[in-house]
Amino acid sequence: MRGSEIIRALDQRRTDKHCFVKWWRKEADFLDFDLIDRFVENVGGTEEIGGIDLLTMDEMWDQVRRISGTRVRLIHNTNCDTVEWVHQGKNGLDTHVCSYTPETLLQIFDTETRGNPVDS
Repeated sequence: MRGSEIIRALDQRRTDKHCFVKWWRKEADFLDFDLIDRFVENVGGTEEIGGIDLLTMDEMWDQVRRISGTRVRLIHNTNCDTVEWVHQGKNGLDTHVCSYTPETLLQIFDTETRGNPVDS
């Protein structure tokens, strides 16, 4: 798939529930996740990829939990849902409570995988 094919495939498959794209190179040696809008902004016309899958918040949460295990917890509140994330900081373990947003999930995922989900 090249740039315009990628955009066309995204437009055909995307629903309001999709926030993320999982994509891989045709050599199947690289896998990445991104926000759909950011992915679309960065895809080039000559860039070639092997394929894409679209993910909802729930599906991305499953990926985050798979990578982070018990270090993440989804907290349902009456006002809004939040994510409690325990991770290694400069001075030991840090606990962050963040809004349950696509950006939060991707940030946690990228930090936990060190930007390389294939090896995780």
